[in-house]
Amino acid sequence: MQVGCYPKRDSIATLCGKLMPTIMDQVAKHRTLTPEMLDEVIVTGYNGIKGCESGGPKPGMGCSGKGVNLAIQLLDHHKMFQKHGISFAIFDVLGDVVCGGFSQPMRSGYAREIYLVACGEILTLYQVNNITKAVVKLSHMGIDVGVAGIINNMRGVLHEEEIVEEFGNIIGVPVIQHIPRSSFVQDAELQGKTVIEAYLNSEQADVYRSLAGKILKNSEVHIPIPTDMKTLKKIASSF
Repeated sequence: MQVGCYPKRDSIATLCGKLMPTIMDQVAKHRTLTPEMLDEVIVTGYNGIKGCESGGPKPGMGCSGKGVNLAIQLLDHHKMFQKHGISFAIFDVLGDVVCGGFSQPMRSGYAREIYLVACGEILTLYQVNNITKAVVKLSHMGIDVGVAGIINNMRGVLHEEEIVEEFGNIIGVPVIQHIPRSSFVQDAELQGKTVIEAYLNSEQADVYRSLAGKILKNSEVHIPIPTDMKTLKKIASSF
């Protein structure tokens, strides 16, 4: 199951072909949710993959982090993962972990194996570095949390692979996959499909299969060593 944990509600759009109703939509409609009401917004997408979106308040009308917090509490309280026989759950979380709601999957013990999606842009690395600080803090609190790897979702930055690899070396987390930019991604999104569904035999689909295989086989996590902006600038300027 893939759980979208931010208000844009587009995490599972390509799995399901369109934007889907959210848990927070149900909360707004019914206030108190039964398991049956929650089931209405748990959908089955491409290749039998389950998915749901936490959703959030209307723009300017509330705290979206609280919406994520409530959505995860409801999934947990009604034992929806057990009910649907979920053995592998992915929480797609916004990178702004300064907000307690967006760090809720980590706080609730659902993020013992975190994958940090990065690129070679310095402000993205700065944001990823902030996430590592949250991981360290929660680990010190006794929460079962760790970082399994960095996924370099490339943006076309000069020497991007080298920059992200050096960043990984400094924080003590391996880069497990470099994902090249590809027009197949945008083309598949326009079709409301994943790349693997739309372009099954493409090289880009093979990259995602490689990444999935590495995640499935992984058995290690790391407690990162956060760095600072001065070091990030040094990394970016050294190639």
